Amino acid sequence: MARGNSMVPFGYEEEQPKRRGTLLVFETFEEWTDHDLAIVLELARQRQFNTVVLYPQHEDSLRRMNIACAVPYYKRVKNLEELVEGVSGNGAGESRITIDTWEGKRKKYTPVDTSLRFLTDKYSRPYFVMMNDHYAALFAGYKGFEEWIREVRLLVWKRFGVPLPAKLLAFTDRMDFIEENGQEAGVN
Repeated sequence: MARGNSMVPFGYEEEQPKRRGTLLVFETFEEWTDHDLAIVLELARQRQFNTVVLYPQHEDSLRRMNIACAVPYYKRVKNLEELVEGVSGNGAGESRITIDTWEGKRKKYTPVDTSLRFLTDKYSRPYFVMMNDHYAALFAGYKGFEEWIREVRLLVWKRFGVPLPAKLLAFTDRMDFIEENGQEAGVN
């Protein structure tokens, strides 16, 4: 007996999904504005991502990464929620934006590879990780970087003009560069 067979007309091609993948945004979200969120959402619209996950990190994680952050975690999350609500309230229909607060529940240092493992288990493939240039330079120095760069595509947002290490630039085929204004750029 045939199982799961269905009849389709000759020449039928299954329609591909219009949206694909997940954009994971690693940031402090300390001084984010509507403009910063608009850049991320425009990128998500252009590339047709299924889900945009904003992932603020806990103060202990940022401290261990040598990233200065004066605003407490819960205030950054609250500000981010207000920004997302403002975008959703404008009728933009951005229901695919998620703020993942897993690290806030842990309330302790969480390595980037642990965070990536958690997020990739939770959300759908393919994965695109957006980090500013400072984060990306630090990420390239971590032990699991070479394993993760093969699993995800990195979007490096050139916000601070930090020189990128050679180890990161060796994987330019696995990353794209975004200028401060949100336009895609070359390596430079």
